[in-house]
Amino acid sequence: MKTISRTLHALAATALAATVLLSQAVASPIVSISPVTQNIGLGGTATVDIIVSGLSQPDDAVGGFSLDLDFNNLILLGMSFANDPDGKMGATPLDLSGGFIGGGILHLDLFFVADSAEDQTSLSLSEGASFRLATVDFKGIADGLSVLALSKVVLSNWDGTETLAGVESVNGSVCVSRAGIPCTQVPEPESLLLLATALGALAIARRRKPRLG
Repeated sequence: MKTISRTLHALAATALAATVLLSQAVASPIVSISPVTQNIGLGGTATVDIIVSGLSQPDDAVGGFSLDLDFNNLILLGMSFANDPDGKMGATPLDLSGGFIGGGILHLDLFFVADSAEDQTSLSLSEGASFRLATVDFKGIADGLSVLALSKVVLSNWDGTETLAGVESVNGSVCVSRAGIPCTQVPEPESLLLLATALGALAIARRRKPRLG
């Protein structure tokens, strides 16, 4: 009986630990593009938001962020950007962004720090579980699909002494088409792997199929 009791206690403890780990994983901050995909005509404007979600307040109060947003400047022209458009990080923040930086694949360099007068409590109450880090406007200058890829994403805690752990990012894309025809989406690596696995299984099944006659 004691052995069964110990086993049950051990199972309960394991389940509790797994639940805690799962809740921590789910609560990890995610920086993402919204909308994930959109279609515009040639000469049209695409407006995207860079959003952080999954914040567990007050521990995840964001005191600053830095990131790059890469895009194809043969398809999109970077027009403008606004950090913290909803004023969640205080009245007088510090904007150190580099802006649009050149190259065949252009990127937008963002670096933004909250108002130094804000503290952990005020930032956590203002930001909540999710808020907009930035809004970016693009103009479609050629037909094609441009991925909007987030990289070098860093979120700092409320006073900038630490970075928030486990931050993930979700990319987006913009399709420019003068004919209004949606662009062909580039398959994700996971989709390509599943397709290759399915094709391999089909080939094996065909080889093993008995021949008639």
